[in-house]
Amino acid sequence: MDLRHLRYVVATARNGSFSAAALELNVQQPIVSRRIRELEEELGIALFDRSTAGAKLTPVGEDFGSMAGRILDDLQRLSVRTQAAVEGRRGSVAMGFYKSLSSGAFRVALHRFREHHPDIGLDLLEAPFIELIADIHSGKLDVAIILGDPDRCSVLNTMAIGTEHLMVALPEDHPLAERSFVYWSDLKGERFLISHQDPGPDIRNILIAKLAAPSDGPEIVSQHLSRESILSLVGGGEAISLQCECASGLTGLGAVFRPVHDGNGATRIGYIACWHPENRNPALKTFLEALRPEV
Repeated sequence: MDLRHLRYVVATARNGSFSAAALELNVQQPIVSRRIRELEEELGIALFDRSTAGAKLTPVGEDFGSMAGRILDDLQRLSVRTQAAVEGRRGSVAMGFYKSLSSGAFRVALHRFREHHPDIGLDLLEAPFIELIADIHSGKLDVAIILGDPDRCSVLNTMAIGTEHLMVALPEDHPLAERSFVYWSDLKGERFLISHQDPGPDIRNILIAKLAAPSDGPEIVSQHLSRESILSLVGGGEAISLQCECASGLTGLGAVFRPVHDGNGATRIGYIACWHPENRNPALKTFLEALRPEV
């Protein structure tokens, strides 16, 4: 018994004759008759009652034909699902990111992807930069979204996926809170709170690059605290903080957010997607295409 036998049985039952089944399957009528006869001999039972009017399933044939139809339908679905997986239309993507990216535009992008690609699952992991990169190399993750420029991870494939404003978080009663934006020069002499959690180290590097002078540098205090806890301290007047724009959606913490400008306008920070060059997950390609910025 093979799949051809099942197809011949189902087609004959559907059409009521061997000749009509042969026409549907684009084969000669004797082939259909012979294959079904071979199957009946193998099973030791007649599947069809034959007459001049055509061929009708026997009671045993009814059960056989019903099951054969289900098998063929399942095989068709399997073929369709497999082809969709090969083409990247279904499957799953394991994606890592900083916890601080779990809100704002990034969350909107994930929601939009799920709407447009319901057959691709997203397995999400919040982790520090070092862990994300290690997981990409080990194959645990397909892709990581991190802060930086495309040349940050030289041994990985990278793609710039967007930018957002760099914001300073201020206590509500801070003098700079009255402005619509602040300049870097306005922040000299301030005390900054940053988190040890990513992207805290990247923010620290930006502060040093923008505010350090030959004789002194900015006062930066690193805390093993979440972004929300840092902002609560800012709201309490402990210090100020530099944050990604997505943090500005956090309310009720007593902090206000203002974009930071230099002589060229607002300071922006970039995000990249990075993945291993040998990753062959078809669904990853679909995910990256969805993240690719429109030109």
